Amino acid sequence: MRILASALLLAACIACGAGAVRAQDATPAARAALEQGLTLVSMSESAQRELRRDRLRIELRAEQAGKDPARVQAEVNRIMAAALARARAAAAGGGFRVETGGYAIHQERVGETKETVWRARQGLVLHGADATAMLPLAGQLQQDGLLASGMGWELGDEARRAAEQELLGEAIARLRARADAVATALGGRFLRFATVAVDPQRGFDRPMPRMAMPMAMAAPAAAPEVVAEAGMEAVRVTVQAEALLAQGR
Repeated sequence: MRILASALLLAACIACGAGAVRAQDATPAARAALEQGLTLVSMSESAQRELRRDRLRIELRAEQAGKDPARVQAEVNRIMAAALARARAAAAGGGFRVETGGYAIHQERVGETKETVWRARQGLVLHGADATAMLPLAGQLQQDGLLASGMGWELGDEARRAAEQELLGEAIARLRARADAVATALGGRFLRFATVAVDPQRGFDRPMPRMAMPMAMAAPAAAPEVVAEAGMEAVRVTVQAEALLAQGR
């Protein structure tokens, strides 16, 4: 903080006199400050908060392989139709939503004999805040023949926006206090901010892990219960500004 304060003071001193900054090299705000005999100081402040992720995303898939492409697709369609009906019924309370993913079929040659095998799959996605309903459902769907593709927690837009609004006020308050401190150190007073830019910086999620697609398609007779624990995500707001300072009290 002391190093940053020293750098800000140096920047302020450089911007003080008309002869210190050439007019043709200055920004419009700097030129206006020079013309009025004011000091222009660039500064930034940030506010950050960690929030628990509140939305769960579970990706599953129906997948089958065999020599007959029509039979393979028919089996995927049968599994997915039953899974979608079960998922829709569980989601009727509105705590999460259900959607289907991509549908794909392709041909493979396997083994030493390079025997032709057709593989088809379709995805099913559960997404929402009601993890207590989603996790048991995911376990039931696995026992019905679906395979897990990935699972991860996310921070919902509503919680993020509310946090960013509060953090914006904190960052601006810190910025105003910083401007007053710099003005006092220079023996002057803070007038106003010439420019202000807000930059909400959001945490970066790791990609959702993709599980291997085994040749064996049947789920275990008694699959272990699906579990998931929500982690934390950092929400950060940075405010950059150019402060105008006047000499004297």
